[in-house]
Amino acid sequence: MVSVVLCTFNRADLLPRAVGSVLGQDYGNLELIIVDDASTDGTEALVGSFEDERIVYIRNDTNIGAAASRNRGIA
Repeated sequence: MVSVVLCTFNRADLLPRAVGSVLGQDYGNLELIIVDDASTDGTEALVGSFEDERIVYIRNDTNIGAAASRNRGIA
């Protein structure tokens, strides 16, 4: 199993392309952990619209920055 941690903050417009790139890989034994760093642009609803059981969604209550978000995704 490969875990891909994708951190995002107010990038809902770019997220579908990034998610598609990860999930479109030939290697299928993976999980995509999306860490939303307290976005205010509809990111949560967008992630909820993806129907793929390999996606794990984590939302930070407050913006904690990229490094802390990556650490949270790894945990």
